[in-house]
Amino acid sequence: MRFLIVSILLTLSISCRDKLETEGYNIRGTARNVVDSTKILLYLYPNTATVADSTVVINEAFSFVGKVNRPTLAHLRIMSSNDDKTFWLEDNEITIIGEKGKFSEAQITGSETQRESELLLERKDSIYKEMKSLEALVTDNNRDSLFVIYEQMQHVEIDINNKFIRDYPGSYESLTRLNWSKELMGGEETARVFALLAPGLQSTEEGRSIATFIDKNRNLKIGDKFVDFTQQDSNGQMVSLSKIMGKYTLVEFWASWCGPCRSFNPELMEQYRLYSDKGFEILGVSLDSDEKKWKKAIEQDGLLWKNVSDLKGNDNEAAMIYGVRDIPDNFLIDENGTVIAQFIRGEKLEKKLKELFHGNTDR
Repeated sequence: MRFLIVSILLTLSISCRDKLETEGYNIRGTARNVVDSTKILLYLYPNTATVADSTVVINEAFSFVGKVNRPTLAHLRIMSSNDDKTFWLEDNEITIIGEKGKFSEAQITGSETQRESELLLERKDSIYKEMKSLEALVTDNNRDSLFVIYEQMQHVEIDINNKFIRDYPGSYESLTRLNWSKELMGGEETARVFALLAPGLQSTEEGRSIATFIDKNRNLKIGDKFVDFTQQDSNGQMVSLSKIMGKYTLVEFWASWCGPCRSFNPELMEQYRLYSDKGFEILGVSLDSDEKKWKKAIEQDGLLWKNVSDLKGNDNEAAMIYGVRDIPDNFLIDENGTVIAQFIRGEKLEKKLKELFHGNTDR
C-alpha cells in the first residue's frame, strides 16, 4: 500500500513538472566573464520601455521562468553595459550562451522561431554587408544619390524576406518581417505576400494591422491628389485635413520620440511665421501612442499649427494612407489638392516656399 502511494505521488510529481515545462519558458543562460551579482534585464516586445523580469548572475549562470503563450521578440540586457541580445522567446526550454563584450553574438537553442530567424539572417548576410559598406561612404554631397542606391538594396532585402515567407508561411519571423516592411512595399505587394501567411498568423494583432494597412494604403507620391483624413487634435477636437488646408499645406509626420523630427521643428516654425498669413498651413500628424508625451512635446517645441493623432503609434491610419515608411516625412499639397513635394525640409523647403510665394515675406 505504501509503495502504491509513493508511486502515485511520484507520478503526480512528474506530471506536474512536465506540465510546467510545456506551459511556459525556462531560460538557462551562461554569461561568461560576467561577475557575480550583475543584474540581467528581460524586456518583451512591444513593451520595450518596461522591464518584464530581472535576475542576477551567479557563477556565470542566470535563469528566467515565465510564460509568453506565443513566440515573442525578447531583449536581454546586461545592466550597466551595452551588452544585449534580441531573440525569439517561446514557451520551451531555452539555452543561451554568451560572454561579456560579445553578448549580442550569444548562441540560442530551444526556440524554433529563433532558428528560423537565424536562417533568414544567413540569407541576407551579403546584402547587409553591402548596405553597411554604402553607409560608410555617405557624405553631405552624395547623400541623395547614395540614398537611391540604398533604396534599391532595401528592395533586394524585401525580395529575400518574401522568399522566406513563402518557405516559412507559419513562422512569426515571417509575420514580423512583413509587418516591418509593408510601408516600403505598398498595399498591393503587401496583399500578395500577406495571402501566403498561415491563417492563424493573419488573425493575430500584427496580422490585423497588416490587413488594415492593405485596406487603407494609397502610397501617395508627387502628382497624386491628396487623401482626406480626420483625427483628434491635442485639444480633443476632431480635425480633417480638408477643413484646414491653406493655399499650400504641409502634412508633417512626426513623433515626440523622434529626435530628427523635433530638431527640424525650429526650421518649420521659422517658415510658418513667414508664410502662415499668406496661405501656408501645416498639419502635424503624430505617430505617438502616449498622449501625455505627445502633448508635452507640442508644448516644449512651441508648435503653433494644428497637431493630430489617433495614438496608434506606427499604425497611425493617416501614415498608412500616405505610405509613410519612416519619420520625419512630409507632403506638400497645393491649393488644387495635388502633392507637389515630399520629404522636403531645410534649404529645399525654404527655397520652395520662396518660389511659391514669390519671395515676398514682408519682413
